[in-house]
Amino acid sequence: MLKHGILGLLNYGEMTGYEIMGTFRDSLNFFWKAQTSQIYRELQVLRERGFVEDRLVEQTGKPDKRIFSITPVGREELKRWLREEETGFQPRSEILMRVFFRGETEPAENRDYFRALQKECREFGRNLISAEGYVREYAEALESEYKALYWEMTVDFGRRYMEMISDWCEECVRKLEEADEHIGD
Repeated sequence: MLKHGILGLLNYGEMTGYEIMGTFRDSLNFFWKAQTSQIYRELQVLRERGFVEDRLVEQTGKPDKRIFSITPVGREELKRWLREEETGFQPRSEILMRVFFRGETEPAENRDYFRALQKECREFGRNLISAEGYVREYAEALESEYKALYWEMTVDFGRRYMEMISDWCEECVRKLEEADEHIGD
């Protein structure tokens, strides 16, 4: 999946590995985490497969920089992936796996778990505000309101998803407090 994220970014224009990481951090990192080392490793794999090419630009007084660009084969791979019949929906959730077995821990611990999860979701939701700014910034740079529409939809999904989990956590705490009244801590 990381390779397709990198190909997608390079589809907008050539970039150095550093620029890819910065753009990734400002956009994709809100829903797909990657370390700098993973990105550089994946760039090498993409180059070996012929999906990207690179060129070295000599600089005076600074280290030379390597600029990556997507190849026609890489662009076709990106489009192939986007056209797959599979939607990418994965019903796997570590949160739900943990919740399913939380009856093995103390009620107070469980309430704390849901409150901590709710706090994380609210913080993440606040961080999405900066993503909205990046969407506008990149849309202006690429001069593509149409492409930005999809970026906006992605941010909107993230915001709504965080709100849903936050509301669900609140409801879980309420149910646990109600259960405590009936059976005691």
